[in-house]
Amino acid sequence: MIPSLHWFVAQLLVYRYVALGALVYACAIGVPFLPVNAILLALGAFTGHGYFNFWAVFLFVFVVNTLGDLTGYVVARIWGGAIVDFFRIRRARFFVNLEQELRGDAVVTIFLTRFAGTISSITNLLAGVAGVPLKTFLWCDLTANLIEPFAWLGVGYLVGDYWSNISGIADIVAGGIGIAILVFILFRIQYRINKRFEKGGERVAPRREEKSAEAISGR
Repeated sequence: MIPSLHWFVAQLLVYRYVALGALVYACAIGVPFLPVNAILLALGAFTGHGYFNFWAVFLFVFVVNTLGDLTGYVVARIWGGAIVDFFRIRRARFFVNLEQELRGDAVVTIFLTRFAGTISSITNLLAGVAGVPLKTFLWCDLTANLIEPFAWLGVGYLVGDYWSNISGIADIVAGGIGIAILVFILFRIQYRINKRFEKGGERVAPRREEKSAEAISGR
């Protein structure tokens, strides 16, 4: 059973940064159903009462979140290829296309999926398996990780004691954004795959015509 939001808030008030670090890191490596967004709203509200320092919380969440993302990326970069080969996943045409498009469109995909919840953790693994350069991954990850926690903490600070009243709405909005980003990324990948095949077909066609001409002249 997943603990309630109030339980998480209680742990946060008792164990403070230890509880916050564990929660944010677990979410970053892909543990589902953790109310991180609601917790950040609560933290933003608590900073307004002096329980926490806004900038200290922001910096802490930024660092821990980035470390969690890097964990998934590095693990997949080291062992992901062997696992993929062992289960023969690369035999699936979709996976091969996904790998190629992720390498070619890494900046947009990695940056946007930082705002898509658990999809972010999956992208970390795929980026490692696909061999996206560390510099590219880190740049996109750092940039997005500066924006997201600041937004949630800022909203929590502004609404103050009303944070619990909007936490449900915030989760719905975050879920909608995540779904929209996932649909956009999948359509973008499919569009780029189609364009690549069209260009490939245009290059292949003249060669076939040349071979046909050579065959006719040879006769």
